[in-house]
Amino acid sequence: MRSIFIIATCALLSTGAWAQVVFNSVSVSTRDGQIHNYAIERVDSITFDTVRSVQANKWYHMLENPGIADYLRDFEYDPTDYSYHRLFDYRGEPYLDQRQDWPYGVTLGDTTYYNLIPGRTYTLQSREDGVLTPVTIHTLGQLRMIRAEGIDNVRDLGGWPTTSGKRIRYGLLYRGVEMNTAYSPVPDYAQTAHCLTDEDRRILREELGIRAELDLRKEKENPSIGYSALGRDIVYANLNIKFGEITSEENKAMLLSCFRFIAEQIKAGRPTYIHCIWGADRTGMLCMLLEGLLGVSQSNLDKDFELTSFTGNTRYRNDKDYLRVLKKIVAKDGETLQEKFRNCWKGFGATDAELDKFIEMMTE
Repeated sequence: MRSIFIIATCALLSTGAWAQVVFNSVSVSTRDGQIHNYAIERVDSITFDTVRSVQANKWYHMLENPGIADYLRDFEYDPTDYSYHRLFDYRGEPYLDQRQDWPYGVTLGDTTYYNLIPGRTYTLQSREDGVLTPVTIHTLGQLRMIRAEGIDNVRDLGGWPTTSGKRIRYGLLYRGVEMNTAYSPVPDYAQTAHCLTDEDRRILREELGIRAELDLRKEKENPSIGYSALGRDIVYANLNIKFGEITSEENKAMLLSCFRFIAEQIKAGRPTYIHCIWGADRTGMLCMLLEGLLGVSQSNLDKDFELTSFTGNTRYRNDKDYLRVLKKIVAKDGETLQEKFRNCWKGFGATDAELDKFIEMMTE
């Protein structure tokens, strides 16, 4: 099932027409007196024929593209059955040359705004006939995917709901691919893959406010050991972890170092970018460990791991290394999944005080 567009155009809108959010639905009134109600998560956008119409009403805009929006909300994965996945119902068969991870932009006049935060009200500028006019919009959705030209699979960890009724805060942690390429297992790909453009650098630094980088690559994979591709003023750590491994003392110590680096940056007000090469395996495991600690459900942990697939670099919830880690955590002591993740981090050496502080900083 695809998300629908709700478009109230000049044929419908006249004096007295309106659109508003009522609880978890959008109500649209048209000039014929009819009122239409739509579930808010099914709305891609409501547009009006003129800037005056927009100012008189409110423009609601879904930031998630339809495939991702439906994938997130149409179903829950069964945590006891890893014999299946549902990616191809939403992404289609693999196309390695097509990206499906980019968010929708908000187009006003000749300007399109990307990388906005869901659930926010923005006053943006619309240019019509050379005149800038402020327009107020309200953004919808959960997942904040980031549009960048030279890198992909970039997304905010914010927005995921927790089992305690909170959400992970936006704008604190980002995950994605490497920002400069030294090594790739794909022949003839290393010279073109994952290289920041100047505009990408501006987006990550200025729009997202990234001030720290956690680089999970090995030395041979890393062309700039010791500093960030975003600039030498970015706080940088290169801590290589092994995907699929949480029991060796070496990897446990490295994961604890990753946790403490991230917590230190968040406490200092420095949004942090986490990556390996593809932003899929090592990055996916670390983010799963962090999100599980914050109280994200098992189904959503699986979905976040699989979202990499919308860039064309396919990952499944029943990947043997991902699943091996998850099963080890599920087998730990604890009445809830979040308690099991907490005990996992304590097994790495984290203290209750550290874990409590991290949860406090990261959720709202």
